[in-house]
Parts: sequence; C-alpha cells; structure tokens
Amino acid sequence: MPINDSSAQTFDSHIQKIGINLKSYFNSATVPVWISCLLIFVVALFSNCGTLNLIFAQIEITTDENITPPIFNKTKSEDSQSRPDILYSALNKDTIVGEVLNNFSYPIELVRITATVYDKNGVIVATGDKYVNDYLIQPGSRSGFDIFLDETLPSESKYILTTSFEKSEDVNPEALQLSVGKNSKTSNSFKVLGEVMNQGKSDANGVKVSAIFYDEGHKVIDTNYVYTNPDIIGPNKKAPFEFSFYVGNPDKIKSMAFNVQSDEYSLMTNNGQNNTISQQ
Repeated sequence: MPINDSSAQTFDSHIQKIGINLKSYFNSATVPVWISCLLIFVVALFSNCGTLNLIFAQIEITTDENITPPIFNKTKSEDSQSRPDILYSALNKDTIVGEVLNNFSYPIELVRITATVYDKNGVIVATGDKYVNDYLIQPGSRSGFDIFLDETLPSESKYILTTSFEKSEDVNPEALQLSVGKNSKTSNSFKVLGEVMNQGKSDANGVKVSAIFYDEGHKVIDTNYVYTNPDIIGPNKKAPFEFSFYVGNPDKIKSMAFNVQSDEYSLMTNNGQNNTISQQ
C-alpha cells in the first residue's frame, strides 16, 4: 500500500531531524504496512528523544559506601491525620522501649510502632517495627511496646518513631478483674505474679495481660505481655499469670502498670486507666 504525500511529508520532517531521508522508501508501493508502522514508531522515538539513553532503576554502591539522605529542618507526616502520643521511649542497647497513649475520644486498635535508627552522621543503620502490647487501647489508656532491632548499633545512635493505627468499633464490656500479688527479684531478674477473674456471663477467650515497668521517674524500663494459664476463663473463674524477666538492675523498678483483655471483655476499672501499682 503506498503512503500518500501528506503522510510522507510528515514522516520526512521527523526523519530529517536525525539526518536520514527515507521518503523514497515510504513512497514505494512495495513496503508492507507493518514495516511502515514500525518505521513510524522508530522515527517518532528518535525525534522525541534525540538520542537513546539507557536508564537503570537501581543505585549500586560498594559495601563500604553509603548514600546520605538530605537533612530536613523538621519532620513532616505523610498525611494530616492525628496520631497517638508516644509518652516516652528509650534506646537500650538493641531494643527501643516505650509507651503510647490513646489521646482520641474513641478506642483504637492495631497500633504499630516503626523505628528507624541512624548513626551520628545521619546514615540509617537499622529499622524495626512491632505492634503495642494491647490489641485495643481505650481512650485515655496507654500501652507499652518494645522493638528488638537485632543489630549491633553504633555509639551515639538516634532514632525516629512513627505510628500507625485503626479506629476500633469494638465495645467490649468491663468484666475482667485483675489482682497482683507479691513480686520478687534477684540480682538480675524480676518476677511478679497475679490472677484474673472473669465476672462476665460467658467464657473469656485469649485472656492477655500486659505490663509496663517504670523507674522512680516513671520512665519505662521494660514492657511485656503474657497469657493467663489457661487463657480461657469460665464465668466466675480465675486463672493465674506470671511475669518473669532478666533486667540489669531490678531495684530500679518502682511501679508497674497492668491491663487485661480478652476477645469478649476488658479490664474492670473505675477511671479507664491501666492499673498502676507501686513496687513494694
């Protein structure tokens, strides 16, 4: 099929940009249509690009190099949504511990803390994330978290914490009564016992007790969670729990905050706050 004169002129104008004149080929009736279309595409590509550059979507560096990101004067969140308050956090060797507060007027769930750690020059050296110890946090309540980084961190490391969460529609009635017994300690460990009573009308499934351990200045030393034994408690029944962990100086633990939840029920409390108990 021959190419008409107006089309040939258009092609010729593009072709001349790269110093090639193929008009005679396009005017030939022997050139198949598919070859003409292919030549049109190639000519258009070269006329728009001039030269063909190969671009690889990679950044390659040797193992002893790094690429330092620009330093910003302030940190800006990805959106305008409010976030739960991180009341306190600290980097202890390879673990970041802290607590988060639900500062909303509604319950929140699936609260996850993400940590990004940098060396003294601002180069990223580690990252990690973890959900807080409580699946659901009531308004005005707090929950602990500990993020194990599994890295040997350089001295003078600094970090940034970001949070994500979902608004919860769960309204679990208060039916779990928590009591805490005596605690004991050795030179490098701490243990506390307690029990949970189900005052609801049906079984409490997956009964989970969380704890935050504070020093004299109410700074978080450690945080953890355990399940009662057994973790299913029938109506008007009790089940014990135990926190036992190693700590550098157990004498620094001066108070503890506890919370308990199940699939059906929440902690019985007068003010909605986690129960805080002074260490005896």
